[in-house]
Amino acid sequence: MTALPVKGGLVTLDPRLDRVPQFDVRSLDYPITATLEAKRPRSYTWQGGPVTDQGREGACVGHGWTGDLTARPVPVVVPNPGDYAYRLYRRCQQIDEWPGEAYSGTSVLAGAKELTARGLIKSYAWAFGLSDLVLGIGYRGPAVLGIPWYESMYKADGGLVTVAGDQVGGHCILARGVSVRRRTFLLRNSWGTGWGRGGDALIGWDDLERLLHEGGEACIPTIRAHAAP
Repeated sequence: MTALPVKGGLVTLDPRLDRVPQFDVRSLDYPITATLEAKRPRSYTWQGGPVTDQGREGACVGHGWTGDLTARPVPVVVPNPGDYAYRLYRRCQQIDEWPGEAYSGTSVLAGAKELTARGLIKSYAWAFGLSDLVLGIGYRGPAVLGIPWYESMYKADGGLVTVAGDQVGGHCILARGVSVRRRTFLLRNSWGTGWGRGGDALIGWDDLERLLHEGGEACIPTIRAHAAP
């Protein structure tokens, strides 16, 4: 595969994998745990909206955030989720910290800022590690993840994703469920229903914790608003 340039001076081996890390030190002031009274993990799966397919287009951030919008706990009706996701991605490219749109890619943070500006979410927080993410998804709702993507993750055999092989880019994907007993998260991808089981797949806690430590991030809306896109 040929390396393709993305924003921030990075490259990807797959045009679909163009999530660009953008860490703002101010995010440290907004941990998801500060919004939670519960301290005991619980299993919960949030009902998802339509499964989108970004095709070969690098609009994963738009699709990840659109997946969150259309999922419970506060689902927004989006008439054409795929088109909305692409337009959201293009807008994120305009407002992120990297000038211009000549390069592919944008950040999870840009998506959070744009949906806040649109009034679709009113506040958001961050999960800084595995335990934060377990609590956040269990009690607050789905999390929009920005994570490194490895060769093995293209396939979700038996509905399970594992981390192995070479890193091929960065992806934005939705985590819409957590199981304490099985120690897994439920992911919703934007590659159509042919990935995993109908567009969903499980990933083990240890694997996702590794991805978070390798420059991953997890953003969780804390106040979602009923509003038309």
